[in-house]
Amino acid sequence: MEAARSVSEERLMDLEKRVRLLEERAHRVLWSEPHAGMSRADEMAARYGEYVDKTTAAGILGVTRATVYAMLSDGRISGGCGGRRVSVRSIAEYMQKTAPTDRRTCRRS
Repeated sequence: MEAARSVSEERLMDLEKRVRLLEERAHRVLWSEPHAGMSRADEMAARYGEYVDKTTAAGILGVTRATVYAMLSDGRISGGCGGRRVSVRSIAEYMQKTAPTDRRTCRRS
């Protein structure tokens, strides 16, 4: 019984260590500054790939999938892969163009 308890405690400690490492890695990825010399589009392409599905695009932009479809149809962002996916670089360019330059503008919305 004692041996089983020590094995369980060791496994628990190992799992806790793995969780801590994963949390640290996720924190670095989510909160890291853009790599030196990389444009925002290059950084986003490195993180997500060149093309993402419409659900992921909606998550990146903070909008609904319906809005992503509307943005594709009116040309604000561009698609790829036969219209099934969205270009990450076009998302980055759109975000760059529409980013408020003044903090007071952000507070008003």
